[in-house]
Amino acid sequence: MNKKLRGFKCFWRNVNSQAFPQNLIYFKATRFLSILISLYLLLSNGESVFSQANTGANDTKANTMTTGGSLTVWAVPAEQKVRPDDAAETNNLVWSKEKKKITIAGAGNEHVPFQVVITVPVPAGRKPTAPDGFFIKASNLTSKQGKVLPQAQINFYLEHYIMLYGKSSAIGATGYWPDALVPIKEQFSMVAQYDVVHNRPIWVDIFIPSSTPGGTYTGTITVTQNDKLVETLNVEVEVYDFSLPEKTHMISYMNVSKGWLGSFYHKDASSPEIDRLTQTYYDFLYAHRMEPWFNDQLEPEIKVTGEKVEVKFDDARYQYYLNKLHSNRVLLETYPADLKKQIGADELFSKAFSQKVKSYLSQVESYFEKHGWKDRLVFNSPIDEPNSKQAYEDTRKWANLVHEAAAGVPFLATESPVTDDPDWGSLVGHVNNFSIHGNALNNQQVKQAIKQEQAKGGEMTWYISCDQTFPQPNYFIDAPALDPVMVPWITAGYNMAGILYWAANFWPETPDPWLDAITFISGFLCSDGYLLNGEGSLLYPGDHTKKYTGQPDVSGPVSSIRFELLREGIEDYEYLWMLKNLGDKKFADDMVQKMVIDVSAFSRNLDELNSVRKAMAKRLEELAHQQQR
Repeated sequence: MNKKLRGFKCFWRNVNSQAFPQNLIYFKATRFLSILISLYLLLSNGESVFSQANTGANDTKANTMTTGGSLTVWAVPAEQKVRPDDAAETNNLVWSKEKKKITIAGAGNEHVPFQVVITVPVPAGRKPTAPDGFFIKASNLTSKQGKVLPQAQINFYLEHYIMLYGKSSAIGATGYWPDALVPIKEQFSMVAQYDVVHNRPIWVDIFIPSSTPGGTYTGTITVTQNDKLVETLNVEVEVYDFSLPEKTHMISYMNVSKGWLGSFYHKDASSPEIDRLTQTYYDFLYAHRMEPWFNDQLEPEIKVTGEKVEVKFDDARYQYYLNKLHSNRVLLETYPADLKKQIGADELFSKAFSQKVKSYLSQVESYFEKHGWKDRLVFNSPIDEPNSKQAYEDTRKWANLVHEAAAGVPFLATESPVTDDPDWGSLVGHVNNFSIHGNALNNQQVKQAIKQEQAKGGEMTWYISCDQTFPQPNYFIDAPALDPVMVPWITAGYNMAGILYWAANFWPETPDPWLDAITFISGFLCSDGYLLNGEGSLLYPGDHTKKYTGQPDVSGPVSSIRFELLREGIEDYEYLWMLKNLGDKKFADDMVQKMVIDVSAFSRNLDELNSVRKAMAKRLEELAHQQQR
């Protein structure tokens, strides 16, 4: 979506409500305060917020706190955000302190995450030296039958604490929050962004390869400090006797912009460096069962000479994304920027203009049909979130051009099937695929219209943006941990095909997403005065990793807790798909109804989610065994 347009709309709403002046003063004050804090830490006693050189992270004389029972190691589920001062837990869904045991479960081709937490007393003093020298590793996991889940499938990530100086919603909070997940390759410390912390959570991801034999696999995780053993934790993984499919069945349009990458690194978006980096980010999306909203790598080359339009495709890249990565959808612009530059002087929707646009559209359609990919092609409306009579009229005209030039190819618009103003007319019958703002899903008319469009073959998706407030879910850093997990569940609850999100790397408005979580400043206007931590930023630039965590830089993106939890929800969606595919749609629907009423009423209870996950796994094993017989 055009987030700035939405911010502009919300700007006037706030002005008219007279809430804007006070909120803007607060926003400016908090942003100014964060700058002052950064400058203070930068200048005071040579301590820099941009390096860990003087924070105790690499200080060999740091306090160790290894004796007297002062150091504790414990575990929590992945769907829980561990803050610096949270109390150590003795028992939870994955952890037993008495047995020193972590118990988890998953299927083949599934990621099974949890968290190990190291807790130490914070040394006294205004500038305490951070306890350091910690490391964590795992053994192989072995079943009684001698099958092995190798330690190479177990990865550890340091959870980077970022200081939030404003809250994202009524249930958000300021202070340190965990988010970025940094691959652990070296010893680490208890240092956070500006402080020494009590808790150091470690994200643990166990990937169970496809077709791993079912059974119980056991092993250990060890925590050391300065190469001395601190704690040994027992790990037990129940591997279900089935595997998730390689293909992901939930549509996702997740925007990673090549232009924003270029802007952040001060390079031209067309440069070889940004081209390679974009490829790395896209591969990361696919590894997490997600796909780009607009795949910049697949934009065709367009050349207009007189009345002739010539469209060229990068065959190798198309083969890679469509045949190797099995992209669910390729969303191309109906009126791409390259074409607009060359025919923009023509009168919009004139005969000459329309002929050139239709020539481009028909060549794209022919290319996809030739390669057997036509069912994966979608054309996107040039008008984002149409919100006037003229915008509706032009959207219908664009849709007609697509239908005339590329029969059978869907036309997508970011709008509801139910218009806000009857005077604008309707997009129904013109738009095939509606991507619907989450707030609209509360409307009973919209719910009914979704069913009607689905009955006609329309593919419905939905999106979250800055003005969707609690109790609806959002991707904020200080939002409930279960929010990203439940997004695919809500998708299933409406029987929709997938989700859309406007940005995973919107960094133009922050000095550095590692340092300042207010990545989308106009979100303050969208949200009636909240500071939206992590809005439009689900990933982090990997080459800033060492600067902020002491771990080696990463070539490509660094993930976040929110991004990983979204994949957890997508894997749950695959469980639901498998249940339906194996013939038990009723059971799948029952599971969804246990978790979701609608976009504003769904479960954030981890015990309930855990119970439903176990029930789905048990039923899938029964269905798989029935098929084998």
